[in-house]
Amino acid sequence: MDELTAALASSFEVSSDLNKISAPHPRFSQNRFDYLSHVRKLTEDDWKDDVDKASEEEEIMDIEQTIKKPGRHYQDQLMYSEWLVEVPSDFATEWLMVLCPVGKRCLVVTNKFSTKAYSKSGFCINTFPSHLPGGNHSIQKRISCCVLDCLYSEVNKTYYILDLMCWNGHSVYDTETEFRFFWLHEKIKETPEVMEVSKVNPMKFVPLPSFACTQEAIASAVASANFEIDGLLFYHKRTHYLFGSTPLVVWLKPYMLPEILGIEVPQCQLGHQPADYTNYADHMKKVAEDKERTQLEKTQGVSSHGNCYRQRRGRGRGRGHGRGRGQEQVMEAECLEGSEGGDLSRCRSNAKSGRKYQRDKVEIMDSEFGECKENTCGRRQVAKEDSAHNVNYSLKKELVARQLIANRFNGRQQECCSMQEEVIVESTIGNQLA
Repeated sequence: MDELTAALASSFEVSSDLNKISAPHPRFSQNRFDYLSHVRKLTEDDWKDDVDKASEEEEIMDIEQTIKKPGRHYQDQLMYSEWLVEVPSDFATEWLMVLCPVGKRCLVVTNKFSTKAYSKSGFCINTFPSHLPGGNHSIQKRISCCVLDCLYSEVNKTYYILDLMCWNGHSVYDTETEFRFFWLHEKIKETPEVMEVSKVNPMKFVPLPSFACTQEAIASAVASANFEIDGLLFYHKRTHYLFGSTPLVVWLKPYMLPEILGIEVPQCQLGHQPADYTNYADHMKKVAEDKERTQLEKTQGVSSHGNCYRQRRGRGRGRGHGRGRGQEQVMEAECLEGSEGGDLSRCRSNAKSGRKYQRDKVEIMDSEFGECKENTCGRRQVAKEDSAHNVNYSLKKELVARQLIANRFNGRQQECCSMQEEVIVESTIGNQLA
């Protein structure tokens, strides 16, 4: 027993003062997400030290919950909504509503005298100057940066600002929605030039107003909207800016307001209502069925006509230039048990026609490859003959040159011999005369 007590005493520290000031603060001693470092990575495009741990759990206060981390390289950086299924009891007092125009959701980041817009998947879709902090060369502060959640309307060439995450280098990710909206409108009032088109600011930035979630306020906002409404976002006042979908931000289409909130909508804002829409419950059921069908097609490859398409990956004919891995779609007819005779015969005929098409395609490709090979061989033979002819011509030319040099040398030798003979004759005649 004494040994067990000693072992436990060496492993645990028992103290009645859980919040003693000699130890770090319980909230700040935990491994919390570093939003300032995240802003630096977004603005400077520096992801070297980023370690993405999807299964990491953090403990905030005395509640253990999993914090979803953002993606890397500008992917999954936005906060998404869920469908409003049940109206909360504090809907009128603790929620805010924002009207969303038709547009493309994007992340806007300014730094190093440039403004860039990124899609939800992380691709840069536009680069331009702006009057936002750090968005053009006229701003002297190089450390200025800005991160915004926007909707881009290509028709109006306007970025509608939904939310603010960072302004002039000050991060507000971990602040409440009510404060972020207030801070956004105050900062836009200080820089009104961002709402006007100019040479330095070719795109307008317009902050979207927020309204109280009462029937009167929502009905008045919808009726007085000067743009086509795509939907309504409802934010909880006390939520921080989170990454990914959250139940603290919910979404409704305009044609759902009469049934869910009992608010009448003008006819001009019902243009996006589906023709087969009856009520909210049936619509959500259809959405769930479409989502399940899409996932099933992705996982099993089952098309809407009952034919099974199997993706088979393999290498092409070779590893030459432009030829590498490819995809070949092979159709297999898989008929379920209990199918009718007509469906079975149709399925078999489709399978036969598909196989015949594949065989014809392979034969055509083989014939084309054979012709190409013959043409290539012919060109190679002509090239060989030309090269041999060139070699023969060069050899002949060299031989002729050597023959000319030899002839000239022989001629000079003969001249030298004749000159020596003349000298000898002259010397002989001279001796005789003497």
